[in-house]
Amino acid sequence: MQTLIAAIGAAALVSSPAPAQSHSDTAQAIFDHFAQDYPALNVTVMVEGEIAFEAEGGMRRGARDGVTTDYNVYSTAKLLTGLAYARLEAREGLDLDQSVRAIDPALPAAYQPVTLRQLLSHTAGVRGYTGEEDWIAFNDRRCALPSDALGHFINDPLIGEPGAQHEYTTYGFVLLSHLLVELTGADSFDAAMSASLGEAYTAQSDADNANKATTFVYAGEGLAPLPLSAECKFGGGGLIASSREMAQMGAALADGSLLSAAAIDAAFMPIQTLTGEAVSYVYGMEAGFEPSIDLHYAAHSGGSPGGRSFLMVYVEPQVVVATTANADGENHYPLALALADLYAGYSQ
Repeated sequence: MQTLIAAIGAAALVSSPAPAQSHSDTAQAIFDHFAQDYPALNVTVMVEGEIAFEAEGGMRRGARDGVTTDYNVYSTAKLLTGLAYARLEAREGLDLDQSVRAIDPALPAAYQPVTLRQLLSHTAGVRGYTGEEDWIAFNDRRCALPSDALGHFINDPLIGEPGAQHEYTTYGFVLLSHLLVELTGADSFDAAMSASLGEAYTAQSDADNANKATTFVYAGEGLAPLPLSAECKFGGGGLIASSREMAQMGAALADGSLLSAAAIDAAFMPIQTLTGEAVSYVYGMEAGFEPSIDLHYAAHSGGSPGGRSFLMVYVEPQVVVATTANADGENHYPLALALADLYAGYSQ
C-alpha cells in the first residue's frame, strides 16, 4: 500500500472533469482487460453518491455472481474498522490514546502501554502471522465473538516497544474488533459496527454457512475450489460484502456522512513512530492528502488464497471504486486506480 501515495502524486496531476456517462466505454475496456484473469471479478464506481459504472466478468461466473453477490473482502475490512473508530472519536469523543487495558482490564499487563491509535496504525507491537502454519491454524478456528479469537495470540510477547515501529498485523485488528464490542456494549461485531457507523455499515461477518461466492485458488494450470472461512478475523479481515456495498460504505466517507471535512483533514495526516518514521497508514487505512490537487484519499486492499478486494475513495471529487473477486491476484490496485482517475478526471 505504500506505493499508493507515490502513484497518486505522479498520476493525478491534471484535473479535467467530464460527464461520468461519457466514461462508460473506457471503463468497460479497462475492466475487461483485468476480468479475464479471474473466475469472477466485480467492480462498482460511485460518483457523488450515485452508481456511475458497474461491471461483472470472469471465467467461471455462476448465475448468482452479480455485483450484489457477497465476497470475502479480507483486509479491506480494516478500513471499515478504522472508520468506526474515527467516527467514535469525532462524534463521541473517544480517546484513541488511552491504554487498551482501560477498556478491557483483563488484557495481559504487557498491553498497558498499547493504545487504540497504535493498533489502528499497526505500531502497537502486536505480532503478525509467523508463517503458513500460523495462518492455517488461525483460519481453522471458529469464533462467535472477537473475544473467542484472542487466545490465539494475546499472550504472545509484543514484538517491540509500542509506538516504535510499523509492523502490519491482522491480529492487532482482531483485538480492535474485540475492543469495539466492549466500547459499544454490542452483542456481536456486526452490531458494534452498526452502532459506530449507523446505516453506512452494510457488510457482515463471515461464517461457515455464509451466503457468499465460491472461493477459488490457482492450482497447477487451473482453478480449484477452496472452502475458506475468515470468521475469526472480524474487522481484521473477516467481513463479506459485495462491490456495491463496499462502494456505498466508501461513498459515506466521501460525502461527509461519516466524518466532517475537518475530521477527515485531521484523520488523514501521517503519524510518527518513536523512531521518527512517518506512517501514512492511519485509522485502519492508507490515507493522505495530495496538496497539488487538493485531494484527500483513502484506500485498502484485501487478499488471501480464495479472494481479493480493493476500496479506493477520492474524497473531494466523491469518486469511489470497489472491486471484489473470488481468487487472489495483484491487479485490483491498478484497476481501481485507473477507474478512480478516469471518473475524477485526473490524467498525467
